[in-house]
Amino acid sequence: MNEHKIALHETGFWGRAAAGAIVAARQTGRVLIAHRAEGTLQAGTWGTWGGAVDEGETPEQTVRRELSEEAGYSGTFNSTPLYVFEHSSGFRYSNFLITVEHEFEPQLNWETQGFGWFIFGDWPDPLHFGLENLFNDEASLASIARVAKIKGGAKARQHP
Repeated sequence: MNEHKIALHETGFWGRAAAGAIVAARQTGRVLIAHRAEGTLQAGTWGTWGGAVDEGETPEQTVRRELSEEAGYSGTFNSTPLYVFEHSSGFRYSNFLITVEHEFEPQLNWETQGFGWFIFGDWPDPLHFGLENLFNDEASLASIARVAKIKGGAKARQHP
């Protein structure tokens, strides 16, 4: 963890590399997005479930760990790489689309104050700048749409 604090001082980001994900449920086509809690960078914004890549981890392994830590999810899923944010400091954030069969109720930790299952394109506000960049990437949006539009039209569900 100390290495992540040093990186925060040097790059402005928690770690030298990080990874995160949004989750789409095949059954409903809705997309799960985290609402960031006080005490986190960009508190109060809507963003991915993710965090710093620990030594020896791949970005995809980080996403699996972070989904467990931040959302309490340890079930099966398919993973699709999406947009990678690259900062001039050398920091990289790898985004993934995690596809699950059914919506689930996240078990939140201190980093997240809420969550929502959203209809594709009906995104919450304000978005974390990283998620905004992801949603501005056409290839990533197309990947998300392939899953989310399967059952589009179900009302969004947000907590709290």
